[in-house]
Amino acid sequence: MSQEKWAAMTITRPGLGVMERLCGYKAMEVWLPERLRQKGTCGPNDAVRYYRASIADQIQKTFHDYDHWIFVLPVSLVVRLIAPVIRDKHTDPSVTAIDDGGRYVVCLLSCHGRDGNMVTQDVAAWLGAEPVVTTGTESLNRAALDWVGREWQWSIENPQALPVMSRMALEGDPLGVVQESGPEEWTYRDHFGGGIYPWWTQVPKDVMHDMKGWLWITHRQVAPPLDVALRPILIYRPKVLCVGLGFSRNTPAEELERMVMDTLSHSHLSVNSVLGVATIDIKRHDEALNKFAARHHWAIQYFSPQQLNSVRNSLDEINPYVFHATGAYGVAEPAAILGSSRGKLLVPKTKSARVTVAVGLMPGGQHSSVPLTSR
Repeated sequence: MSQEKWAAMTITRPGLGVMERLCGYKAMEVWLPERLRQKGTCGPNDAVRYYRASIADQIQKTFHDYDHWIFVLPVSLVVRLIAPVIRDKHTDPSVTAIDDGGRYVVCLLSCHGRDGNMVTQDVAAWLGAEPVVTTGTESLNRAALDWVGREWQWSIENPQALPVMSRMALEGDPLGVVQESGPEEWTYRDHFGGGIYPWWTQVPKDVMHDMKGWLWITHRQVAPPLDVALRPILIYRPKVLCVGLGFSRNTPAEELERMVMDTLSHSHLSVNSVLGVATIDIKRHDEALNKFAARHHWAIQYFSPQQLNSVRNSLDEINPYVFHATGAYGVAEPAAILGSSRGKLLVPKTKSARVTVAVGLMPGGQHSSVPLTSR
């Protein structure tokens, strides 16, 4: 959370006392009414802002400028203040309310999506207060499906299925898991008593029949089996693919984009499972590559010719032209292997006139050759 923006607000002198007790918890912007100027101080890393407008107007202006809000105000007042500016659970900041006595810390908004429950627990521990967390997954010890794989930056491809699946998890309906790729240790893994299977054909028939819904952790862009598709399913995208790139000088970013996307599409791989791209180090300052990677928020890994040549036995052939130009026997395939931590070469090199693409799958990623209908 170190890059996130925090804000805190109070309107009373007792509340200001609680705010001063928060000093040192997080660097944040503290919003106070003008009448509390000089009434107290906050931490050395806190920026104190004073406002003259009404508190409602101030919230209207600044609510979505921050990732987390801490209000030292009554819960009923905070609810009225934030009601007009709430958008959705995926973009709203977390909101935590603390009473003027500093006895209770209550999570009000974005308790899962923006880590509001975690903030509430942390703030309560800092103040020596009582945390109040009312989400069912915590109170009933159920799996919070929007937290599955978050520590590994997994994304949910079809969040529209999350409400019904979350309700099923809350009510204790049996949910099954098929995990083709990604780390095997993830939050709430031990909540799924039906077992975790590497592929659909390995799910026993009785388990397939008994499960009311499914979590599918996969890097592949394919449709589930028909009998599974008739039930609710959440698709998680682990970051397990590395795209190896070799390309000619002055290749535009648009051509890199087109070739990579076509390769992923034709190979039935999800762009949402791409962790980053890898290439030879002479491309370190290539503007088109940097532009293309930045567009997708992908990291770029660079490897020397010596590093690339260390995996040349994995190549089908040695390209004398590439060796003459770069000193490497090949670029795209060994870069994909090295960039995926010496994982499996999932897609061998695919060429256009100026671009060569290969895709590596990180170790531990399981996949199947069983054909499914592409999406």
